Formats: sequence, structure tokens, C-alpha cells
Amino acid sequence: MDLFIEQIQQTSLVEWLGTATGLAGVYLSIKEKVLAWPFYVLCYGLYAYLSFSAGLYAAMALNACFIPISLYGWRQWSRATSQTGQRAATELRISRLRGAPLGCAIAIGLGGTLAIGVLLSRYTDGASPYLDAFATTLSFLAQWMLSRKYIENWLAWIVADLAFVALWGSQGYWVAVAMFLVFTALAVLGYTSWRKEIAARER
Repeated sequence: MDLFIEQIQQTSLVEWLGTATGLAGVYLSIKEKVLAWPFYVLCYGLYAYLSFSAGLYAAMALNACFIPISLYGWRQWSRATSQTGQRAATELRISRLRGAPLGCAIAIGLGGTLAIGVLLSRYTDGASPYLDAFATTLSFLAQWMLSRKYIENWLAWIVADLAFVALWGSQGYWVAVAMFLVFTALAVLGYTSWRKEIAARER
């Protein structure tokens, strides 16, 4: 316990800010608020820096890639109303990922994990290269699914967040570990909330 408290006290401002903005982004996503996306942009910029410092190079690249994906999600979610204030026909609604897109996502997940894992293990001194690659690939897919409001994004985040718990814990970033545990709980809440909305709509 004393060690944990000492590590909390040594946590950098960057890690605290990354934690706060990340939690705000997830909470606002559950509520389907467009404001979630600028919080994501800031969070991913901060965690790209932290990932580099921790030697988690795939996670660093992932967070850097998340910035343009977040800008894309921001644009997509902003199409909620027309200029007259009416709900736009192009508004994104929560839906399920099925058929060919689901198969493509699974293939990308498997292929990405293998390809990135091989590159990291052969050409870097990165920590836990294959777990890093798995968490990276799955998070990339989850963020894309979130930008399209596919409910499966929350299931992907649950698995990815638990992988990141192991990765950050192995490097001693305990605030990040706590954040990803909270992310896991929020992802469960997000899935439950979005599933209820789909069920209500389908009645």
C-alpha cells in the first residue's frame, strides 16, 4: 500500500491529465455527447507521449492514429441536426456490426496483432510486443466502431482495456492501471446503456 501511495505521488501531470480527459471522453460517449471527441483528442496526444516514455511503441502509434480517427468521429457525431434544428436524416444511430464488416473487423484484428507483434518483437525493445500489438489493434477497431456508433465497440474496449491494465501495470504506471480499470467498468456500463436504447427502439 505504501508503495502504491508513493507511486501515486510520483505520477506526472501528463498522466493525470491523460486520465482525466480519457475518463471524461468515455463518460460523454456513453451519453452520446459530441463533446466527448475533443476530450479524446487531448487524451490520445498525452498518451502517445506516455507510451513512448514507457517503451510501448505500438500503443504510441495507436494513440497518434487515434487523433485523426477522433476528428472523424467528431465530424460524424456532429451531424445530429440540420440547419433548421430538425434531426438530420444522416444522423448516426446506435446499431450492430454484422455481416461482411464484422468479418473484416475480425480479420483485421487477427492480422494486425500478428503483423505488429512480429515487427515489435524483431525490431524494437518494446515491452510485451504481442500483447501490445493485440491491445493496439483491438483498440483501433474499437475506436472506429465507436465513431460509427456500433454497440460492439464497448465489448472490444472491455477486452482491450484489460490488456492495457496488464501492459501499464508491468511498467509501473499505476494511475494508468486504475484508469483502464475504470474504463473497463465504463465500457460495461456503455454496452448496457446502448443495448437498452436499441431494445427500446426495436419495440
